[in-house]
Amino acid sequence: MDVPSRTEPRLALAGFQGGVFLRDPSDDIRVYVRGRLHLDFHSFLGGGAGALPAESGGALLTPRFFARRARIEVGADLFRRWFALIGVDFGGQPITNPIGEAQPPSLPPGQAPLSTGSRFLPPQSVGPTAQLANAYLDYTLLRQFHVMLGQHQAPFSLENRTGNDLHPWMERVLPIRAFVQPNGKEIGMTIWGDLNEAQTLSYELGLFVGDGPNRPQVDAYPDFIGRVVVRPFARGTSMGDEEAPSGLSAALSRAHIGVSAQRGARDPAFVAYDYPAITTAQGFALWDPRYHDSRGRLVRVLPSGAQNRIGGELRVPIDRYELRAEAYWVDNGTREALDGLAFRYTERIGNVEGVGWYVHASAWPVGDAFVGGEPGFSRPPRLDLSSGTPKKSYDDRRGLEVMAIAAGVQARYDGAARGGDYDAATPGAPGRTSKISVLQLGLGATYWHTRFVRVTVNWLAYHTPGSGAGENLALVPGNLLDDADNPARSSAWMHELGARAALNF
Repeated sequence: MDVPSRTEPRLALAGFQGGVFLRDPSDDIRVYVRGRLHLDFHSFLGGGAGALPAESGGALLTPRFFARRARIEVGADLFRRWFALIGVDFGGQPITNPIGEAQPPSLPPGQAPLSTGSRFLPPQSVGPTAQLANAYLDYTLLRQFHVMLGQHQAPFSLENRTGNDLHPWMERVLPIRAFVQPNGKEIGMTIWGDLNEAQTLSYELGLFVGDGPNRPQVDAYPDFIGRVVVRPFARGTSMGDEEAPSGLSAALSRAHIGVSAQRGARDPAFVAYDYPAITTAQGFALWDPRYHDSRGRLVRVLPSGAQNRIGGELRVPIDRYELRAEAYWVDNGTREALDGLAFRYTERIGNVEGVGWYVHASAWPVGDAFVGGEPGFSRPPRLDLSSGTPKKSYDDRRGLEVMAIAAGVQARYDGAARGGDYDAATPGAPGRTSKISVLQLGLGATYWHTRFVRVTVNWLAYHTPGSGAGENLALVPGNLLDDADNPARSSAWMHELGARAALNF
């Protein structure tokens, strides 16, 4: 058997050693209490953000300070084979009906939406926030074979498999978070394992029967998602036990390459939720998969048919420096339906296809390096409760990380690429662009006061070439202005400045 035995001397039944724990005298049952609190400041600059009226979305572009995450998690490590994790997130503090347009979910019988006398929800009300985050069971047969059931991060890409408790940026980069793998978490089963302690080869293969976090499947088609990572120069010790890289040899021991792929489908007879929007890190929708047709009717873009993506990743840490890069091809079928009629009629069928990519570079100029640990591996957070203490405890390390990023989405959305008649306003129609092009540039700094506390500052810029001239479906705030004489109408850049104080335990 490859299950580690617990031979350490009996320690306290409760305490803090890399995390808060409780355990029984026989050490067969351990309970971990975990949490994370992320307090964020958001501001929007340029691109007409300050000129957009409140009713057009400007109410969401004002500076704000709020609790982005307030998560409580309880983990249970049972008999060295079973691990359970349940997490509930109370953060986000959303404002419902921010611009005063939303109506109640139920109206009097026979009254059509938007008809005379219809009521509206109270504007800018406090919204409910509690929702499941991670909720899964993991069974260990061997180091090389685990079975995980429940809701957890989809096994796709380095970026998606890096937890937000150790991510250097405030949010995951736009191409992965908003285009390639927008759901983040999925509901289903994953088998995974590491070839050896050094993780020379790691695999994660999943069968999922949900449609993103907290949305059980509404049709009969599962998704198959998988990721394989190779560390060809890894040494024989675990990554977590190594000191920070001190030279080229140590750097190459942590270098890895990986491949991720997803294959799924959405049944048009059952799926009626919107295709995911492409949003900035602070939540502005650069591409909204809804539009008004030539008759003024609201048209929704829905996932339909085959949903495919594939690509690869590279990570190379060199001494106190790190380079990460990923690129993925996405080809997803869609259909269009009028608002409220998704189950009755399909106007046309199309697709979204294109590439999402990024290059991230970082350095640790002050203090310890790689304080946050190894990115790209979401594993059950078991604690090491052995009595041995490293020369410099992993929990006592602290340092400053500075980073830069260039990322992009080069894609197209053609509303009738696979069938149906174009409306004059349909993307891809004659004289109407189908291009979705976004370039993200960013600089950031994170001070890690141990891996439990950090302070982050991010500046991010978004470029949507041609958006001011109708040549790009991705738009910055100024492109939404009604005043044709406002110079912000021709903007193709917007900026975000944000900061975060984070505590994780």
